[in-house]
Amino acid sequence: MNIELIPVLEIPITAKARLQAIQRPLASFQQNPFEWDEYQRQLLVVGGFSDYQCVIQGCNFVCVDQWSLPDLRLLVQNHLDSDGTAPIPLAESCALFGGCILIVDGVPVLVPQCCSTIADFSSWEDLLEPQFTAGPFCLEGHPGPEAVKNGVHLLITCEDPDEAFDQPAQSRVVVPIEDLANATERARQLMQAFADRIDLLSAELGVAKASDYIVWGNQ
Repeated sequence: MNIELIPVLEIPITAKARLQAIQRPLASFQQNPFEWDEYQRQLLVVGGFSDYQCVIQGCNFVCVDQWSLPDLRLLVQNHLDSDGTAPIPLAESCALFGGCILIVDGVPVLVPQCCSTIADFSSWEDLLEPQFTAGPFCLEGHPGPEAVKNGVHLLITCEDPDEAFDQPAQSRVVVPIEDLANATERARQLMQAFADRIDLLSAELGVAKASDYIVWGNQ
């Protein structure tokens, strides 16, 4: 089984007055991927970012290894000043919005949910701890998936009676723990490289290590 775990950042909704002129496509991005892909491209360009390729066509997530330092600087500025009032101090901010996309044999089976942040990466590592048996994970967002360890496999469920999961999200998927561990290690390398780039902005953000707050979610 080919397992990928891809850390991603969510394309931000910025310059809201200008974005009103960009018409949202009809149907979902899965039903209308080409028009949604163009819509996401326009959101990036109008927001002042480079034109990046989304991990899933039409979806609003870009892998962390694609973002340039100037675009990360702009992304952080928008993140801290999202409501147009006084910027939130970095040390009081949540991590950047995003998370991890789980792909099984080339098929995306789980994406970051509403309000999820990149700091949710640690949840995937928690699943691999020897003491983990069962429980919810990716608690930064909602609704949250749950996992149960069954021998050498992990059963992940995406079911919530009160709130629908953002798609794609398979209701149940079984993955070999060893394969997930390998994918998580590759994702850790991407996360660390991403954190190192964010830390290049630390001085101008007035902190010793910016990634502590907006990548790893330490407060």
